[in-house]
Amino acid sequence: MSTALARWRDSVFAPLDLSNGLIPLFTPDIRVEQVVEDGRLLIRAELPGVDPAKEVELTVLNGVLKIHAERSAHRSDKAHTEFQYGRLERVVTLPPGVLEDSGKATYNHGILEITFTMGEPREPGRHIPIEKPKSTTK
Repeated sequence: MSTALARWRDSVFAPLDLSNGLIPLFTPDIRVEQVVEDGRLLIRAELPGVDPAKEVELTVLNGVLKIHAERSAHRSDKAHTEFQYGRLERVVTLPPGVLEDSGKATYNHGILEITFTMGEPREPGRHIPIEKPKSTTK
């Protein structure tokens, strides 16, 4: 995709949050796998060709993990030059019981691994009992 087209796309769709990957033409998905084992959630994401310290951002809020990456790479030899760039995003809904504050991430050979400790699933919301009004007698 040309730089001009990418800028146009970003300006037109900026008011929309396309980070959920619903429109992969505009926001390519990051392939992920997730598994719960031994009391922890493990999420692996394919992110080859990125510098995790500079080009990857992870956020977690209200049971949702957002992976955002900006890839920019340039390779060349005597007869060939190649660029790879673009925005990659993926939103992952975490299973009930994930302790969001326990998240840790590592990056090795193009694979980002994010782990969370699993706790007991919390009840969604809280039950509020209804009391009888106190009677007023005259």
